[in-house]
Amino acid sequence: MSGRSINIRQLILESHLWLGISAMVCTWGTFVLLQQAVPFRYLGFILAGTVFIYTYHGIQTRKAGEKMPEDDEPIATGILWFVCLLGGIGSMILYLTLDHMVQVFMLFPAAMAILYVVPLYKGRRLKDYPFIKITAVVLTWTIITYAIPVQKISEWSTNWGYHFLMLDRLLFFFALAIPFDIRDIDFDREHSLKTIPNTIGVENSQNLALFSIFLAAGFMTMGFDLLGLEDMVRIGILAVYILIGVVIIQLKYRPGKTYYGWVIDGFLLLYGLSILLLSR
Repeated sequence: MSGRSINIRQLILESHLWLGISAMVCTWGTFVLLQQAVPFRYLGFILAGTVFIYTYHGIQTRKAGEKMPEDDEPIATGILWFVCLLGGIGSMILYLTLDHMVQVFMLFPAAMAILYVVPLYKGRRLKDYPFIKITAVVLTWTIITYAIPVQKISEWSTNWGYHFLMLDRLLFFFALAIPFDIRDIDFDREHSLKTIPNTIGVENSQNLALFSIFLAAGFMTMGFDLLGLEDMVRIGILAVYILIGVVIIQLKYRPGKTYYGWVIDGFLLLYGLSILLLSR
């Protein structure tokens, strides 16, 4: 494979464009699942904001001398700054066009993103506190991909079907976040970051992730039953969860670093597509 194609592939990963697209499609599918109008400006905001925040985090990690190992030659920092700038400008413009309630909801993810790399107390960042990294990731993505779409439904707070789907989404992201902590276990140990894998071990972490996706499937099924949602969509999502379980089991073979970005992040894309393609 040519050097150019390798660089493009690496740029897509390091700029987190793949994650942004996957998160955007996941959220799009959620709006369709909940039978809500799809706000494409919000989807564009997710794409631009993901590129901006995650690329900025990557740049700050390099700047602090905490370089993460990569399978391919890393992209030049100057290029990443340019991509980060584009994402930042795009996300700021789109944020101003969002509904006021959505803007309010986005304050928590924004605060988490900033405090994740900016020193909070005695030089410690949010990610330096035990188990904060996975908690911040799970809560942030659940708010972005589910809480914001569902808050437009007047009866969501009193209907247990929506609550079960909320628990499903929390556990879905928890199961996907654990593999990244497994990937980063050596890095986190080196920098004294307390995570689930370096506390209970890789095998136990895999079992916890499998249990989480199993619970997610259960809550999703109960939510679908209470809300009377389409069975074909339910089957599609269950198929995605089974694939996630297979991938989690495969982590014992310690695949390359880019495997996580393409495959694990790609499950957000697959989740959304399963809804978009199977909904009538």
